[in-house]
Amino acid sequence: MFKIKNIESFIIQVPLKVPLKMSGVHIMHCDNTVVKITANNGKVGWGEAPYAPFFNGETSRGMFAAIDFMKERLIGAEVKSPDDIKDVIDPTIYGNSGAKSAIDMALYDLCGKSLDQPLYEVLGGSKRDKAPMIWLIAGGDDEFKLLRQKLDEGFVSFKVKVGTNDVQQDIERSYKAQEILDHDHTLSADANQGFNRKDALTFAAKTGDIGLDFYEQPVNGKDIEGMIACNAKSYAPVGVDEGIHNIDDIKKHHDLKAANGGSLKMVKFGGVSQLFEAANLMHSLGMHINLAGKAANTSIGSAAIAHFTRSLPSLDWDASLSSQYLADDIAKNPVEVFDGHIMTPQDGPGLGISIDEDKFNKYQVQI
Repeated sequence: MFKIKNIESFIIQVPLKVPLKMSGVHIMHCDNTVVKITANNGKVGWGEAPYAPFFNGETSRGMFAAIDFMKERLIGAEVKSPDDIKDVIDPTIYGNSGAKSAIDMALYDLCGKSLDQPLYEVLGGSKRDKAPMIWLIAGGDDEFKLLRQKLDEGFVSFKVKVGTNDVQQDIERSYKAQEILDHDHTLSADANQGFNRKDALTFAAKTGDIGLDFYEQPVNGKDIEGMIACNAKSYAPVGVDEGIHNIDDIKKHHDLKAANGGSLKMVKFGGVSQLFEAANLMHSLGMHINLAGKAANTSIGSAAIAHFTRSLPSLDWDASLSSQYLADDIAKNPVEVFDGHIMTPQDGPGLGISIDEDKFNKYQVQI
């Protein structure tokens, strides 16, 4: 199909419209590593991985350095089919799932362009036309004003970020969100492992009264006993996010009844095929699936998520596009949300987006 001719990496910082308040972090702008891969057929593929030191231990500059190390082992490598990508990347360095996921995404973009197919066709075809986009209720003076605005725009799925305040305050925030939604839309809560076990159980006991559809990562990802206790006490099914990074983690949470579903992210699994392996396992086990990008992707990462929403075996816990929170983007055709649902880019094969060189240069950080 093609050989890798050149690999370039960049760090991109784009401001957010409104800061996102999550457990352990207050995000003002994205801080992402972007990869540009040129093939010997002249085509170019793009990939992206966000800064996530509390999630997978990788910073943007760390990923930049890892990619710099990996590219000497990747230039000249041949990709005959998408099935080759994992085996091409894996031997280049141990760990570094975020850095690997950026390269992996760019190679899948190249496969789509080389085959003249949109990425979702490369991934096995479309199983649904669209998927609901989750809007985050993530703190700030305007969080409920924004909720009402998104409700008017046709959004149907919402998630309260909890674990950042006193647990009673987060319970009241969740009640207020549900009061606005009037139990007529999907509402979940995500603690991002911010609660201690006592507070996580206190919140779990209220999930039924609030009317939550699921309760995500209430305790630290390593606290499997805490997850089991929360799942037993919670009326809403419990989801795992920071606690799963591989297939064995998924099996453990399922077998121990620590979670009924989970959130899938590229930066955790290191590549597209690994993410789909995880999704297929969860689907076979009857676990609920949520798909998300780490805060905050540009339209490069969000385009990949948009294509994944079309191709995953199931997606009953909806999907998040973090590019929606950016004040600007580096794509000429940013990924769009229409009537509360994610639209797949259609402006070409692969990811289906075009990079705006002026904006790319504007937001690029010099290393």
